[in-house]
Amino acid sequence: MPEPRFIYWDANVFISYLNSMPDRAPVLEAILETIEASKIDRIVTSVISKVEVAWIAQEKLNRALDREEEARIDELWNNGEAIELIDFSDEIALMARKLMREGMAKGWKLRTNDAIHLASAQWVGAVELQTYDLDDMQKFSQLLDLTICKPHTIQPKLF
Repeated sequence: MPEPRFIYWDANVFISYLNSMPDRAPVLEAILETIEASKIDRIVTSVISKVEVAWIAQEKLNRALDREEEARIDELWNNGEAIELIDFSDEIALMARKLMREGMAKGWKLRTNDAIHLASAQWVGAVELQTYDLDDMQKFSQLLDLTICKPHTIQPKLF
């Protein structure tokens, strides 16, 4: 049986998807379709993404919450066939702290939630971490056995 293939999504990818950003939505929808076609097994993310994805852009802009949008966010988190939430644990906390300390020694800054995302992706054995925050996160691929990149569709191998 082949090893499971997980991609890890940073919270900003979910935000882009929910906001239907025209330059990002087609790729994100294609990734979700790829999961349904069994080319990858699942998208994983830390449960802290549920906090980071608190509203969509229109709600923030209008300073008005919309129950339908909240239901749409919850529907995304409840899609167990495509998305798996990883619990935040003591082991992940220690891995995240180590990344923050190693990054600091190199003169890099790493926000707490980004450290948790990186450590969670490493802990679950993701094949890559997809984010739109490459400037802050990509350099940490030097410390991890993990590709950090913008979301993209996984192309099938040609024979």
